[in-house]
Amino acid sequence: MDEDIKMNEENISLLFEKVKEAELVLIGIGEEYEVRFDKINVNDEDTKIRKMIYQKVTQLLSGKNYFIVSLCTDGVIRKQGLDDTRIVEPCGNYTYLQCSEKCSVDLYDAESGMNICPKCGKPLVFNRLEETGAQYVEEGYLENWKTYTKWLQGTVNRKVCILELGVGMKYPSVIRFPFEKVAYFNQKASFFRVHSRLYQVTEEIKDRSYGIKSTPDEFLKELSNKL
Repeated sequence: MDEDIKMNEENISLLFEKVKEAELVLIGIGEEYEVRFDKINVNDEDTKIRKMIYQKVTQLLSGKNYFIVSLCTDGVIRKQGLDDTRIVEPCGNYTYLQCSEKCSVDLYDAESGMNICPKCGKPLVFNRLEETGAQYVEEGYLENWKTYTKWLQGTVNRKVCILELGVGMKYPSVIRFPFEKVAYFNQKASFFRVHSRLYQVTEEIKDRSYGIKSTPDEFLKELSNKL
């Protein structure tokens, strides 16, 4: 266990070096960092930890050309001073509402107090994939996704630092597999995977990859020591 901690500390130190020298930084935030909406309140310890983690990520990205792909739907990341146009949430979030029957692709501010669709009278629900299923209105994230794919094109043959935070096997085609692909094809890329269990890296990119076995609070503690 002590050896694991030592290795994590060394990898986190290396992460800071790679971020500093990188031309671009790509971050993926996975389900291990999710805060469930019905638990969010000012006294919730998990929410406090998550906010602090996002604040540290904001510090880490200061002055960098970055993009963030997040599977979390709590919306906390958008309140930490990051550029909203550089964040994409393919699974939606609690920021917007949509028609439960998807009578249109219109979205409504969740803080508006609306609960009935003004077009068809059906209930409004949060614009989240898990909540709406086949009725999910993708328009909520597509514009930023287009920006993200264009940004990715600019990473070719440039120094890119890729950081996965808590990305497991939920929707692996969104973050986990594509991030590995970027690291595989770009020989100038460095890849860091932080997860409490699924921190292993693939054989094809192991020479430029680092697995950090860590929970969100452990990672926060080490990150705070370096910032």
